[in-house]
Amino acid sequence: MTRHTPVQPLCTTATDTAAPRPRSESPHALRPPAALTPALPPAFEAFCALHRDRYLDYARAHLPESDARRAVSSALGDLAVRWPHIVSHPNPAARAWTLLSARIRTQSPVPPPLSDCPALQYDALVLHCLLDYSSTAAAEAMGQDPSKIRYLVCSAPAQSRTAARRLAPVR
Repeated sequence: MTRHTPVQPLCTTATDTAAPRPRSESPHALRPPAALTPALPPAFEAFCALHRDRYLDYARAHLPESDARRAVSSALGDLAVRWPHIVSHPNPAARAWTLLSARIRTQSPVPPPLSDCPALQYDALVLHCLLDYSSTAAAEAMGQDPSKIRYLVCSAPAQSRTAARRLAPVR
C-alpha cells in the first residue's frame, strides 16, 4: 500500500492566503492632508490679543469700519511674516506701531491742520485727544514711555489738539 502525501499547489489563490492589507493601513499610505494653516508663535498671538483693540480704535478713527478691520488684519499679517525681526528689535511694540500707523496714514491722509505734526506726535494726539486714551494706554499702544506721550501732546499747538479731537473717518 502506497501512501499519498498531499501535494502543495504551485500557485495560490487569494482565498488561500491572508487578505492583503488595505492601503490606508500601509505605513507608506498617503494620509489626509492636515490643516494647512500655519501655527503662529504663542508670543505673537499674545501680542495680538494685547494690541488688537487699540489698533482697531486707531484705524476706526481714520477709516470706515470694514476698511479699518481690513487694514488692521493686513497689518497683523505683515507683523506675523516679520515677527522674528520684530521681536529681535529692542522695542517690538514701537516697531509694530510704526508699521500699523504708516499703513493707516497711507489709506487716510493726515488732514491739513495736523499735517505739520511729526508722525509720532500725530499718533499721540489721535490716541489721547480723540480716543481719550490715557498717556499710559497710548504709550502701551505705541510702544513709548508715558512721559514721551505727555510731552508730545502738551508740546503740540492748541490748534493741533483741537483738530485731533474733531477727526472723523473718511466715508
